[in-house]
Amino acid sequence: MLAVVETWDELLCLSILLYLGPRRRAAADLRWRDVDLLNDTVRFKEKGNKVIVKPMPVELAELLRDVMLQGVVPTGADDYVIPNPRPGMVRKPTRDDRAVWHIVKRVAARAGVESTVHALRAAFATRFLETHPDDIYALKELMGHKRLETTAVYLRRLDWARAMARVADLSWGSAFRAKAGEAHTGFEPVLPA
Repeated sequence: MLAVVETWDELLCLSILLYLGPRRRAAADLRWRDVDLLNDTVRFKEKGNKVIVKPMPVELAELLRDVMLQGVVPTGADDYVIPNPRPGMVRKPTRDDRAVWHIVKRVAARAGVESTVHALRAAFATRFLETHPDDIYALKELMGHKRLETTAVYLRRLDWARAMARVADLSWGSAFRAKAGEAHTGFEPVLPA
């Protein structure tokens, strides 16, 4: 999906979701005052008014620095990190988190895939576990979960993907390598000569 972004709001939205894994509301409410480029951290207000300070991956920190230097989007303290695609359409004092949902749907359609904000959150969790397989407790904190069992759902997704990949070496013997017209055990297909 990152390969098909066309605007800064799309790039910022997908980058925040994929590199940090916040919930849709937390991503929508993220403002530049919550981004600390000196310490490479981002502060999210998550579910239940829980505040989570997450370290930023180097690639994301570099992107945010470039955005600020180039001035391609407003980066004042009160400006949203993921800008509204149509700021003139905003009429309410609080931001509607569907702005993030619309961006993800638009980019996914362009990429020819089905996706949601939560699917990108799951992609973050799965990628984190792939690169740090023994850090489920760290993932729990990054995801803002109260219980480890909630985080374990993402571990099952990873285990499922690995289990499904094992089908690549499944073999039924020489069934399709049999010489035309020969059957060795009676179970191989008899191929026409």
